[in-house]
Order: sequence, then C-alpha cells, then structure tokens
Amino acid sequence: MKLYIEFEKCCGFGECVALAPDLFRMGDDNRAHLIGDGTVNQADEERARTAAFACPAEAIGVDG
Repeated sequence: MKLYIEFEKCCGFGECVALAPDLFRMGDDNRAHLIGDGTVNQADEERARTAAFACPAEAIGVDG
C-alpha cells in the first residue's frame, strides 16, 4: 500500500499527524508531508487508511 498527498488540497489540520505520527509530519509550510516515500507496511495499513480518511480536506490518497 502506498500513500500520497495532494498538497494543493492540504489545509494543515494535522489529523493525519495525530493519528499516524510515524507516517506523516507537518512541514514548515503548515502542510502534511509523508515520512519516507509513502510505502506502508502491512501491519500499519489500517492505521494509515484511518489517518487518510480522517483528513477533512481529503488531501490524502491511498493506492493499494
């Protein structure tokens, strides 16, 4: 599974960081950024999906 962020949609709410701080971080631009290349191991997939679907701006996508 792989995550991606549509930066033009991100409003910096930080829900993703609160739910999965090992997968997302807030950048200096007050937008969410992925930690690493967005690849999520199988053990973390459910938490990653929860964080993605919690995004109020629908800026986080999931492939796989």
